[in-house]
Amino acid sequence: MAQMISNGHSQVVDSVGQFIALASAGVPWQNVAMNAEQIKISDDPAPIKGRVRRFWTRDLGSVTSRDAANATRILLALIALNASRGGMLASSSWPFQPRVALIAFLIVSICAFVSRVVSWKLDARLRAVMAMADQAICLLTLAAYPQTVAIYLPFVTFVLGVSLRRSDILWVALDYLLLATIIAFHNRLAALFPTLGIVSDDVLRLQFTLVTGTASAVMAFKAAQWGARIADRWNGELLDTAAHARALPIANIAAKLALRFDVSSMLICWQQEGDRAPECYRFSAGKLSEGDVELSTLEQMLAPDTSGNGFIWNSKGSRALVDAQSWFGASVRTIDLAFLPIEEGEPSNVAALPIRTSALQGYIYLLGIPRISEQALDQIVGASRAVSATLDRYLMFEAWRERAFANARLDLSRDMHDSVLQTLAGLRLQVAALIKDTELPVATRTERLESLQSIIAAEQACLRELVADANLPIGEKIDLASHLTQRVELLSRQWGIACALSADPAPLWVSPDVAVEVEFLVREAVSNAVQHAKSSRVEVIAAQREDELFITLKSDGASALLPDIGASNIEGVRSRSLTRRLKALNGRAYADSIERGVLLSIRIPLEVIVDVPPADR
Repeated sequence: MAQMISNGHSQVVDSVGQFIALASAGVPWQNVAMNAEQIKISDDPAPIKGRVRRFWTRDLGSVTSRDAANATRILLALIALNASRGGMLASSSWPFQPRVALIAFLIVSICAFVSRVVSWKLDARLRAVMAMADQAICLLTLAAYPQTVAIYLPFVTFVLGVSLRRSDILWVALDYLLLATIIAFHNRLAALFPTLGIVSDDVLRLQFTLVTGTASAVMAFKAAQWGARIADRWNGELLDTAAHARALPIANIAAKLALRFDVSSMLICWQQEGDRAPECYRFSAGKLSEGDVELSTLEQMLAPDTSGNGFIWNSKGSRALVDAQSWFGASVRTIDLAFLPIEEGEPSNVAALPIRTSALQGYIYLLGIPRISEQALDQIVGASRAVSATLDRYLMFEAWRERAFANARLDLSRDMHDSVLQTLAGLRLQVAALIKDTELPVATRTERLESLQSIIAAEQACLRELVADANLPIGEKIDLASHLTQRVELLSRQWGIACALSADPAPLWVSPDVAVEVEFLVREAVSNAVQHAKSSRVEVIAAQREDELFITLKSDGASALLPDIGASNIEGVRSRSLTRRLKALNGRAYADSIERGVLLSIRIPLEVIVDVPPADR
């Protein structure tokens, strides 16, 4: 343990030594920001209990349905073997061969169960074998033990409902036809194979009835699953309309509902939070148009029922099947929808879908629902939830887009402050000096004005380069040293000071985002040094060590950056702009006074995503 701590301490000292080598020798060691995460102590080995648990759950139990199916196979084989040994199958014509088949099925089932934790290859191969074994053992028990319901019926149920996890009704129907054929031709097969034994018609009728009932129940369950998958697919398509919409997707929702429920017209009304007047639209023949409805009628359309639930209404008796949201299912209630602006010739049955979102409330009235039933009501309720979720998703995306635009505007204003405004500030100081010096010769004044003109042209070129860097492909790198060389030269002319760059001979390859942020860091630091510390000389040092970038700025001005303590990881830095950019780069920095001026040292990890949280702006 002591050796590990010693090694970690050596790494920290080496990193700090590289950092300080870029600065002057007078920097105090206690001001260097070090990362304590560099010292890591390995965890103790996992106990045996944890290893056993991970091995057991590595595969076994990861797919519960397959584990349950394999366990069921073993259980059915054991029950059948126990029944045959106990005398329940004494009337069977096959006293021995079925037991051999059941024992073989039991062995294969155990192998399939164990193979999950032994070999994935064996598991994949046994999966196909088990499908054929399920069919074979089911046909065998159906033919060999027609008088013993307790043996063949569990196998029939397993094959129809569980084996291969079949979800297509067609496969269940084909399996049923195969089993029904075996039952229908049992006695004819017995004439060809006397060992089968001829059984009475009552036994075969009972066998056929049980198999038919089991197949019908399984197909009904599969049909419900199929309907749920259709609804899920429709809901997914409806949600996709909200992801790409740039306006409230009412037209797309209406088209989806018309196709889903086979209606040609509907009324849609809603009211957003903060809006005084509700809105109403009519969808008819595939087109959406604004509805001309009185305000009093709109208010009734927004609250047709006190419960606020979905319902299907029949105009003949003013009765409606309402989603009661209770254990007893739907309820029949009297609801008056005479206020609906239904045109002549439009169908009478009306389905009402409530819209309930975080910022929008309303109803959709489907005119001409083909029939009224609890199943149709369940579909109406499901569609209502899907529509509400779609509108909620759209409103959420809209809020994200608005926030993204607001953040982009904030980023743009920040960048303009640290580039154009700083250049204008430098030009203002030089223009003020020209105005103040009235005795300056005309030739000298003209030369300085031309210099100011060149500074403006250089700043324009920098802005164009900034746009070009933003359009570089993802993963593209640029040389930070050459990038900063141009900027430092511009800063020297802009502020009228001596500004120089010292960098490693080798290129400093960084991403365009990091290069832009570092450029604005240097701009802001030089601006602060000139305007607040009255510096006349700034030296910028840049170096790269492994995956970290080191930037040091040494000025000869007063201690303008001190003594306040800023945010975390930034000691002695008072500038809010510097603080924000350092946070965006996940950088660490400190500012300290030296013998002649101020030293600002920055360390930046290169693998970062530049992002400034809105709360910190």
